[in-house]
Amino acid sequence: MSKKPGRRWRWVVVSGAVALGLVLAAWLVLWRLTPPPVSGQLVEYHSAAPVAGATVTLSRHGWGLSGPDRQLVWDKRYVASATTDADGHFRVPMPGPAWLLASGSGQLQVEAEGFHSLDAGYVPPGAELRLQTVANRDERLPGGTAYLGWDEAGDPFGWSFIDHAPVRDTARADLYPVAMRREPFAVTLAVAEGGGMSFVSAEAQGIAHDSWDSLLRYLDASPEPTVAGRLTLDATPGTLFLRTAQDRHAKLAWEPGAVTAMSGFVPGLDASSERLLSLRFVYRPEPGRDLPFQPPLHPVEPVRAALLATLPGEGEPHMGPRAYWLTVTDAEGRVLERQRVELEPGSPLDLSSCAVDAPLTWRFASLRLAYDEQSLPRVALTLDGRTFVHHSGARLVGPRDDTVFAVMAFDTDYRRHDLEVRLRELPAGASPVGCLPSS
Repeated sequence: MSKKPGRRWRWVVVSGAVALGLVLAAWLVLWRLTPPPVSGQLVEYHSAAPVAGATVTLSRHGWGLSGPDRQLVWDKRYVASATTDADGHFRVPMPGPAWLLASGSGQLQVEAEGFHSLDAGYVPPGAELRLQTVANRDERLPGGTAYLGWDEAGDPFGWSFIDHAPVRDTARADLYPVAMRREPFAVTLAVAEGGGMSFVSAEAQGIAHDSWDSLLRYLDASPEPTVAGRLTLDATPGTLFLRTAQDRHAKLAWEPGAVTAMSGFVPGLDASSERLLSLRFVYRPEPGRDLPFQPPLHPVEPVRAALLATLPGEGEPHMGPRAYWLTVTDAEGRVLERQRVELEPGSPLDLSSCAVDAPLTWRFASLRLAYDEQSLPRVALTLDGRTFVHHSGARLVGPRDDTVFAVMAFDTDYRRHDLEVRLRELPAGASPVGCLPSS
């Protein structure tokens, strides 16, 4: 027996209503899951002028189908982007399907031609942001991460900007720790005699939104004199400005949540720490207070840094003769000769050897001093033996560490001897030139 037409109609109406209700319910669920977009404005930090034409990218990771075979993966990247308008404003939707990623945060990055790239970290849905950038600069200063703290024996170690390494001798360190307290968090830092520090909080710098390297990026010089020999820093983020004993300047990022580790291996010290501080920094090895942050940051060669630290802040650098301590050692580390020499730029020196008791004989057929484009002294040598001649390229030689020239020498039986010729600049007014006892 067939259904009556009226009943069929009512069934169609009811079924349609149910289907519409399910669609509406699903839409409402998805609407509630769909996070609101991220919006804001991008401006130049120093002038607050809007930056137009920048690409603002928002990305999230989560479950999804990937590859030609559409396999289910857990780390699929979903991306949405927008371009800042004439007033620097942007509006970026949270990418990815709401039913998979719900309303989680997204990672925000900004690229603008002629300006620093920004990594603003993870931002929540619906965030209203004021982002700041600075113009790219041609000058690139050295930098990296400074390590200081206490080793497992409880002895302090500091950081040397010239050596680009941690050092145990605090007299050689530009910055070293004095005390640390956990509750409430506080760290006391000190500088070498003749240096100074000042601290500027992130709030005082007017940093509107934290981004990676913001504490190094925005303020180029301390507004306060860097005169404090000691400073105690707490949980307030900011930038530490430092003047070394050689009147060179650096700035370090003080990020309390990221700078401390209670233990770990210390890079460059060949030791483990009981308490460790790691502070990212920018350093100017030559005269000047301006410290622009322009990644990537690379260390400066220690000999070059030591020589740059001797350049006068004003006036012409010294371009005249220099005195050096010359030492020759063999493969076993035995000292074969030592003497003090004085070199006149542009005038090669023919120098006799003092190593009368050495297993082979030689003379310094030429020692040459020249100044490079930065007014830094370079020394080249020619070593002339009975059965060998060695020519070296010009090398920087400074007063802080030895510059080593490796020499392959041969005796009269043509047996090989590996020698090291070490040069170090002597301070002005050093002892007269001449041979010194080798022992």
